[in-house]
Amino acid sequence: MTQITRLPVDSRLLGTGRLPETRLGVQFTRYPGHESRPLVESVQAAVDDGFTLVVLNSIAAEHSGESLAQPDKPGELDEVAEEARHSGVEIQLGLGCAGPFGDPATVRAGMGRALSRGVDLGITEFFVHTRSERQGAVEQGRFLDHPAQLRLIRANLEALAPAARDARVRINLKTHEDLASPEVLALVQALDPAVFGIGFDVANLVVRAEDPIEAARSLGPYIRMTHLEDAVLFPLPHGYRRRLRAIGEGVFDWEAILGHLLSAGVSDFTLEQHRGKFDSPVFDRSWFTHEPHLDAAGLGQLARLGVATHDGVAHGRIPALADWDDEPGPAERRRQLLHSAATLRGLLTSIGAVVKEPATILSGEEGLS
Repeated sequence: MTQITRLPVDSRLLGTGRLPETRLGVQFTRYPGHESRPLVESVQAAVDDGFTLVVLNSIAAEHSGESLAQPDKPGELDEVAEEARHSGVEIQLGLGCAGPFGDPATVRAGMGRALSRGVDLGITEFFVHTRSERQGAVEQGRFLDHPAQLRLIRANLEALAPAARDARVRINLKTHEDLASPEVLALVQALDPAVFGIGFDVANLVVRAEDPIEAARSLGPYIRMTHLEDAVLFPLPHGYRRRLRAIGEGVFDWEAILGHLLSAGVSDFTLEQHRGKFDSPVFDRSWFTHEPHLDAAGLGQLARLGVATHDGVAHGRIPALADWDDEPGPAERRRQLLHSAATLRGLLTSIGAVVKEPATILSGEEGLS
């Protein structure tokens, strides 16, 4: 259920030709239904379903020759890049985890190898994620509080900067579930803005009890990649439980979110299907000790999403938590992607954006329409 709030895009952008052409993308390790098949077939399937941008979570297996689908096949990644060029589709790529844990030299070397191979393939936009522990953790015999972890993440990213700068590519720090949006913003602002941007993962924001609309507004000028999925928030005795849905079937206000993104010049809108299961224990007073970014306004909006979820269940629009399917099969995941893409296309068009048409598009329910 898409919440509608009329938020006009900056009038200086609409009707002037200044809004960039937008693209609908999809992010995966393998496209639904192609889990055990070669990566190039996943790219072909995404193109056939009408997507004009493909974001790969990782190429670690293919790069190392350990792909289960095609073990040790030489040139597999080059075949993927050639298929994308032939289809008029851009490839973007995940570089892996930027820390803070693990041997820094090993972490940096792994991301550096992926970056180098991606540059060889002609990729210009990359993203990284993080896995910090907000309550702190012991690493190599010493306790690291969260600010110390953020400093390690920054150092790991800084180590990638020279290679990215020389190749004229960008690395985007994702709003992962372990980081609050102000922390992501502060990290990116402390780095070279010509090299680093933000990957806006909207469903992760509510894990940190943030308002997705406000985050889209505040992060907008730095956002270069998006990772989009709808969500619902079930109330529990200790807080809210996030579960994920196709865009338009959850409770996010997509018109408001997209309006802020478009006003900031964002042009790529990529669908991601998350697997993480997280709670936001906002009814636990001790939880706030490690969440200094929170404010009353944001918590109020989180509560609004919880009420919308409750109402959706009461009216039969949203399944109850007890009936939730946490492991949908390939056919259902593909249906969700196509529904999300069709919803996004309709919303972007209604706001006034132009959505790039795929070179090849299937008709009816077999592809985006």
